[in-house]
Amino acid sequence: MELTRRNLLVGLGTTAVAGSLGAAVYGGVTDDGEQTPSALVAGSLLSLATQVPGATVEAHGSVAARQLLRDDLRDPDAVALADPRLFRGVAEKATAFATNALVVAYNPDAEQAGAVREDWMGAVQRSAVGVGRTDPAVDPLGYRTVMLLRLADGEGLLDADRTLDNARILPETDLGNVLERGGLDAAFVYRNMAVERDLPYVSLPDRIDFSSPAAADSYARASYDLDGRTIHGKPIRYAATALTDAGQPWIDRLTGGGRRLREAGFGVPESYPDRLVIE
Repeated sequence: MELTRRNLLVGLGTTAVAGSLGAAVYGGVTDDGEQTPSALVAGSLLSLATQVPGATVEAHGSVAARQLLRDDLRDPDAVALADPRLFRGVAEKATAFATNALVVAYNPDAEQAGAVREDWMGAVQRSAVGVGRTDPAVDPLGYRTVMLLRLADGEGLLDADRTLDNARILPETDLGNVLERGGLDAAFVYRNMAVERDLPYVSLPDRIDFSSPAAADSYARASYDLDGRTIHGKPIRYAATALTDAGQPWIDRLTGGGRRLREAGFGVPESYPDRLVIE
């Protein structure tokens, strides 16, 4: 059998964690020795995606995942990302299957837990509070966090630059684990990331948390320059597509699992799953 990147990935077995991009890989082969289909997913989907049977799962920040595809460093059967815009140049169609919200999760055992719970806007600016966020050049959680803080700054709620400078940047696949283990007091995360670890969190105003289609005009006021183009704020949507016939059954299970998604902390509008044309 020819040794390819994908064969090497599957050969890693049950679990591998590697690289500054925060890769997390769960893989294997079927009982009869056949290679399972592979799925490349957003870091915030890792926990849920590994519960969907039928594929080896590798997770990165969605921007990093897109770059792996464009550089021909990965050849997955299925892809699921945290921003449909990142499918440009990767696929012509995708299926929107979930929404989410930005929240401030905190470790309940942290000395600063009460400060975060009572006044998150003040707490995240203080050097005494260990705050985490992700890299905006690597994943949508990172650039959405920057845009959230810019929106809050515009309303006079906090100093965005001070907050960004105070926060430690970690890979999306590591952020929740570090917070849970006590390496941080609080972190800007997606709601599902807090729910899956049973961590308490502060819900943010819907005009800045990227959860509500009704607040789309508010979100659009914020932007981030990514790879030579400007990304404007939009309500959070997750989308997925099969790149091979072998990946389609897994995509169907992922996008059709509304109950599983809701229990994991995602939102699932009545119109989902919804077919998208990538422009």
